[in-house]
Amino acid sequence: MRDLEIKRILVPTDLSEQSIVSLQYARFFAERFSSSLTLLYVDPLVFPISDAGADIPLYIATTPAHIAKLEKEVRTYADAALLGYPYDVAAAVGEPVPTIVREEQERAADLVIMATHGLRGWRRLVLGSVTEGVLRGGDSPVLSVSRSGERLRTPDPVKKILCPINFTETARASLEYASHLAATFDCELIVVHVVEEDVKAKPVAAGGIRSWIDPAIQNRCSFREIVQRGGAAERVLDCAEDLGADLIVIGAQHKRFRDETVIGTTTERLVRFARVPVLSVPRRVEVKKTREEVLAAHVY
Repeated sequence: MRDLEIKRILVPTDLSEQSIVSLQYARFFAERFSSSLTLLYVDPLVFPISDAGADIPLYIATTPAHIAKLEKEVRTYADAALLGYPYDVAAAVGEPVPTIVREEQERAADLVIMATHGLRGWRRLVLGSVTEGVLRGGDSPVLSVSRSGERLRTPDPVKKILCPINFTETARASLEYASHLAATFDCELIVVHVVEEDVKAKPVAAGGIRSWIDPAIQNRCSFREIVQRGGAAERVLDCAEDLGADLIVIGAQHKRFRDETVIGTTTERLVRFARVPVLSVPRRVEVKKTREEVLAAHVY
């Protein structure tokens, strides 16, 4: 990866008080990378048709006046957090996840920043997770910010970055990304490898973690390595809390043929339960077509 460029940042928001913190992080990243900033509000208007004998969701076409009204509401909501930094506003009506993913792709966003509910149990099953849906459906890095977090009290909130690795190419890509952030933010980078006792892990190279890390990263920023044992997500969360990490950067695989991002159990748990923001970095991989998929492609 050459010098990291984040030219366009997309910030989906639901206009809630709890998600203001995601705007603050967006401003922080935008200022450091001189990025353009676009706020997106998706109005999920649904009108059940009870007269037809069943509740059928109906999404109606909206008017320019309605869109203008929504955009004004977004500016009123965001002005305090973004005062002094230029930003654009977009509004749409429809289902949040596909609308956000479409906007991400059409605007060629380099980073998506959004608040996550961090819901548990049945509430999560009912309400789902827009953040995880965007992570799976899009192909841009996603910074998920917990709604339970307080508003930022400093304009420089990232002093320590934690990057979990498992000696895969996906982890290598996320570490590369994390090292660029550490260099840009002039902060400490901590590389953690968790040895899961019940999983056949890849052996650590003779020279340890440092020998696996690209020399370019070693020249780019200072870092230290930590090895833990236990469950990957649990140990990473413990490390983040014990070490006072401000940001977790972790990898995910974007499978090009199936056009989806595959997030493992560890990434999923970190996004759900971390108290600090989690930046998921997708790495593109080619997926071989099965015989059935090849035949299906010729049918349509």
